[in-house]
Amino acid sequence: MKNKERKLLLQRLLVDLENPYPKDDLILSYADFLKVRSYLDHYQFNPIVLDNLVAIANNEWKTKKRINRLSLLLRIKHYFLASQIESRYNCYDREFKPGCDVAMETRKQLFALFKKTYEDWKYISYKQLEQVRTICNHILIKLALTPEEEAWLCAHYTLSDHILNRILRYPVKSAIISRWAKENYHNPTLRHRRPELASWLIDQDPSFEIDCQTLIDDFEYLNKRDKQAIQNFKDELVASRMIEAELAEYLPKEEHNDRWENNENSSAVYASTPDLKLSKRPYPVTSRPDKICFQDIPDFNALQVYFYTNLPKFHLSTMIWAITYSRLDNEQKCVLLQKYYTPETFPTLLRICKKNKNIVFVKWLLENQ
Repeated sequence: MKNKERKLLLQRLLVDLENPYPKDDLILSYADFLKVRSYLDHYQFNPIVLDNLVAIANNEWKTKKRINRLSLLLRIKHYFLASQIESRYNCYDREFKPGCDVAMETRKQLFALFKKTYEDWKYISYKQLEQVRTICNHILIKLALTPEEEAWLCAHYTLSDHILNRILRYPVKSAIISRWAKENYHNPTLRHRRPELASWLIDQDPSFEIDCQTLIDDFEYLNKRDKQAIQNFKDELVASRMIEAELAEYLPKEEHNDRWENNENSSAVYASTPDLKLSKRPYPVTSRPDKICFQDIPDFNALQVYFYTNLPKFHLSTMIWAITYSRLDNEQKCVLLQKYYTPETFPTLLRICKKNKNIVFVKWLLENQ
């Protein structure tokens, strides 16, 4: 081990043992950041240090200097989330809400970093882009923002699942998001997020209820989309086989079992293989093997029978989750959930009570056994 490595280990251990509260001016430049980044996580949380870090990342984002934006964002994430864990353990007398004590200006600056990963993404290498977006997305989880930022999310939801998740799982009521949800309630591309969409309408009107025809339309649309995805996948596989056959002498050779046949082929060549992405569904999907896809695909006939047989149960379950996702308080949720209680829905309701610590509804369930 080199002297430099030993020194770094000792410095990290020292900060870890002393756990000092950092001075406000600990990090005022990127050079300062480089000096402490290896052991920054071992300092106590100082919101001014966080703000300085975020300011450096925002101010230096478009610079031509050699800076590691990924490293900066990782340290911001770790330092910020460590503060939230500490807050959780210090909130004994109230329900802990991540981000509840974060200054609005800090939230705005954190959002500015998230926004840059979409509007100024060219400053990040393509290989790091998804990781950087994931980091910034994780930081924003359960952070309430300003109306301007809520509007930006709604206007750009098609760019990424990260953006869509930040809208649908936004932690507080928002007239802007409720209006967006109402406008997009029948948007085909959002049918797989029905409970979360409906939760925003429930925020505005607690009496709102999803009708069964909407669930039927969702089901039929997902079937149509998955069938098309399977057909596209098969078409791409056939095209891939043709490329492999025609350009065999030019493509890289690999020695193992041929992908298309079971015999040994020491000079097999492969073009890129497509991905088959099917819809996520809130109910079991019966599958069957497919010889062309070389994997199981949904048995749509069996799925059709299962869905329509169990439609009333799916309606209850969807409403339960829509109410759960809403931003109503637990007492309001308790009143609404009572309508959808049955012995069949009991396990789902019990799981939700545990997750959300809904003591009010636990007591109601106990009284009705």
